[in-house]
Amino acid sequence: MLAQIFAFAVMGAAGLFGGIFWENYLKEILFAVGGIGRALQPISEFPYSCRRLQDEGLEACEDMWLDNGERRLYLACSGSLSSQAWNPGGNKFDYANRRATGSVISVLDIDEPGQDGLFDLRQLELVGFTGTNGDGLLNTVGFDMEPKNKDSSKLSLYVVNQRPPVDSDGSHLNAFRSGANGTIEIFDIDRKESKQLVHVKTIVSEAVQTPNGPALTGDGGFFVTNDKSVKQGFRKLFDLWLGGGSIAYCSSTFECSIASSTGHAFPNGMVKGHDGLFYVPNTLRNKIQVMGFDTAQKKLVELGRIRVGMPIENLSVDKNGDIWVAGMPKANKFTASMSDPLNIFPPATVFKIHKLPSGGYDILKVLEDKTGEVVAGATTVVHDVKTGRIFVSGAFTPFISVCDPN
Repeated sequence: MLAQIFAFAVMGAAGLFGGIFWENYLKEILFAVGGIGRALQPISEFPYSCRRLQDEGLEACEDMWLDNGERRLYLACSGSLSSQAWNPGGNKFDYANRRATGSVISVLDIDEPGQDGLFDLRQLELVGFTGTNGDGLLNTVGFDMEPKNKDSSKLSLYVVNQRPPVDSDGSHLNAFRSGANGTIEIFDIDRKESKQLVHVKTIVSEAVQTPNGPALTGDGGFFVTNDKSVKQGFRKLFDLWLGGGSIAYCSSTFECSIASSTGHAFPNGMVKGHDGLFYVPNTLRNKIQVMGFDTAQKKLVELGRIRVGMPIENLSVDKNGDIWVAGMPKANKFTASMSDPLNIFPPATVFKIHKLPSGGYDILKVLEDKTGEVVAGATTVVHDVKTGRIFVSGAFTPFISVCDPN
């Protein structure tokens, strides 16, 4: 009898644990994150005319930022095959096979498409930046920008740089074991000319371990997401199930500390909203964290969550204050494209989040390409309020997409 009671107790406990595991982890990972059973729409069902922009300078553009005043779009682009080799956030650690030029910051004049339709595409020249061991190369992920001075004649660019790891003698370390050497690089740009990136400073901190996306605070400080629990090691293997990652805060004097360390699961390209709150997408969960900054404690406090129903990448904020979201409706196809970016084009979804006067949020699916034929592998979406045009780029995709409203 005792054995039967024990057996029933074990079975009951197992059932309870299984139920909790299903509701809190597996169900979300399989359906909301994995996209099992998700029906997708063809791009023809949406009121946009989309086209590819294809050029070496527009390959694997992880992030973008729109200068509404000067009508220029800035893009951080690493090259598709280069990202296939070296992308620490995607567990790619073959730094020897990066492209010779490294990552580039490309610029488009969005009101001047030109005869070739490439909007006078060009790359900014790096000035005063030595890179790793003097190679002068950037290895970009996310970035953010803001006017630097009162007359806004200059822009400051803060970009995540995933340098290959080296020891104190400058010898390369095994990146599979040590992970990347993540830093934040600060550059100045002459806003009118927009030809050069003048290096200002490199931020190195124990609080900045696996940096992904910075968000400037407007007073010289910034936040940056750490997308993993650790650079490398056993704990990192469980990030999918247990969550992981953190957010660092760096003051205007570049003193950095951890501002949030719980409730994250691959925190990605966060943004500061027009309401002064910070919005943090978590790629391994179906949520955007809405967070307020406790300036006295230098901590971020979660105030709410927004769910769009699928994995999401970087966020951007348009001139109206609406938040634009890059969605990954089929995570398995996105993962497959990381190993074959020139031939596999995963479907993509674009959402707009509008904050209501009541404090709630309205979520609108703006477009979706179920085949990835024109809009594929999106990691950032930028909306130009003046024209209604949408720009979509991807961290591995060998082109960007431009969508004009019909």
